[in-house]
Amino acid sequence: MDIGALHFQNPEAFWLLLFVPLLVALYVYRQQRRKSTIKFPALAIAKKAVPSRRVRFRHIVPAFRLAALVCFVVALARPQNAMEVEYTSTDGVDIMLALDVSGSMGTLDMLTRTEQAKLGVMNAEKILKRGEYWKYSRLGYAQDVIAEFIGKRHSDRIGLSAFGARSFTQCPLTMDYGSLLEILKASDDLARDTLVNNRTAIGDGLMNALARLKMSDAKSRVVILLTDGRDNASVVPPVRAAEVAKSLGVKVYTVGVGKKSGKILAFQQNPWTGEISWGERDITPEEGIDEDVLKAIASKTGGRFYRAENKAELEKIYSEIDELEKTEIETIAYARYAEKFYPWLLVGALLILLELILANTRFVRIP
Repeated sequence: MDIGALHFQNPEAFWLLLFVPLLVALYVYRQQRRKSTIKFPALAIAKKAVPSRRVRFRHIVPAFRLAALVCFVVALARPQNAMEVEYTSTDGVDIMLALDVSGSMGTLDMLTRTEQAKLGVMNAEKILKRGEYWKYSRLGYAQDVIAEFIGKRHSDRIGLSAFGARSFTQCPLTMDYGSLLEILKASDDLARDTLVNNRTAIGDGLMNALARLKMSDAKSRVVILLTDGRDNASVVPPVRAAEVAKSLGVKVYTVGVGKKSGKILAFQQNPWTGEISWGERDITPEEGIDEDVLKAIASKTGGRFYRAENKAELEKIYSEIDELEKTEIETIAYARYAEKFYPWLLVGALLILLELILANTRFVRIP
């Protein structure tokens, strides 16, 4: 039984309060039946006598007794203060992000029309020298989308491995998302260093991520591999790496980025003046991703293959993966009670003591 913020463990004790009105009625009845006789020589003078304060407040003594009874009944009902306590049990997901940082990730083929028009009116040479074009590249968009993905996770360990001509770990599994985002932001520096080298080691990149997940005891272990090219530099073939992932129970999602065909915005240099300007060029078949290999990797490990030709599609892909790999959170709630009957016992005892003192001093009755 709950009354306000208090919980009463033995509410049946409140039935005893039914005796309170009976005791009041009995007291009134006895007062009315009570008769006193005194010899006084002048009855007229006695009738004019005004009752003293002691007589007017004589009923306070039994009132204290009844109040004490009420306090004892409330104490008997065991009032308690309930405090709800929650414990959260989390089965986290360990996620390794394998990111392609080869030079081809600087390609400007995922631009919206607005972004392409914006870049087209800007000084190409300044944009190239400052490296500002990277935020509009495949890698730039990938960094933005992956950062959003990391921001949605709360109870998972996430790591980052990068691969180009070779693979290496940029950040081991961690819950320090702030540091991870800073490291992710610096990934375009690696791509600039490999700009003249478009070799891509997809298999080695996957193996590097698996090495970080091998000792993980998480209930779910996942690799999200993003690339825009074909494997041409791995020591371990991608399909063989997928078999290793399967044996470890690691699920691999593969994401291919970049247009399949068409024209892309590119820098061009005047051979006579050396001036840098904007131009367009066709996407060659050699630049496309190896969908068959990426599909095989995902299929062998129970993951999925995705293809993104623009930022909106890439955002949708990572949102879907985020939903598929939700952390299981179990909340256990219970109430802890603190006993609150002691004050009621104390007040009741003080009222009884006060009633005894007044009944034997100020309001003493002489038969």
